[in-house]
Amino acid sequence: MTTRIMIASSVVTAALLAMPRQLAAAKEEINVFSVDFGLMFWTWILFLLTLAILSWKAFPAIAKGLESRTARIEDAIAGAKSDRDEARRLLDEHQRQLDEARLEARGILQEGRDAGERLRAEILAQARTEHEALLEKARKEMAREREELVASVRRDAIDLSIAAAERLINERLDDEGNRKLVRDYLMELG
Repeated sequence: MTTRIMIASSVVTAALLAMPRQLAAAKEEINVFSVDFGLMFWTWILFLLTLAILSWKAFPAIAKGLESRTARIEDAIAGAKSDRDEARRLLDEHQRQLDEARLEARGILQEGRDAGERLRAEILAQARTEHEALLEKARKEMAREREELVASVRRDAIDLSIAAAERLINERLDDEGNRKLVRDYLMELG
């Protein structure tokens, strides 16, 4: 509605301003520096009338529109500030969580390294224990085999000694007696 009033007042003003030009065109001579007080009077009347109509209808609507636009802009600015603050808060929260995740990852890596070191130490200790057990078993086996070998050599030596003594003496003693005799002799020697 205010647009209609503005258009109507503009048309009236243009029509009134065009009339003196038509009158001036009718005159043969136009003086640019002459002042027409009647025209000036009606121009001021139309200007004030247009100003009054605009002040009564158009300016309040324009002011209301500007105020609502200002309010929307202020709300948008406040919303943008709020969004920026929220974004900063979220960024700080994300950064804090990222730092915590890094610390946790470092802790997990350190725990893994420590567990690896412990496992390595356990494996080395177990290997040493097994190595020592195998060495001890081998030593015992070697000692047993050496004792068996010494006993076998003694038996063979006794048997050879008995055979040699039998040939020398040409008399036959019983096996057990011969063995005892040679054993006693070897005990005396060694």
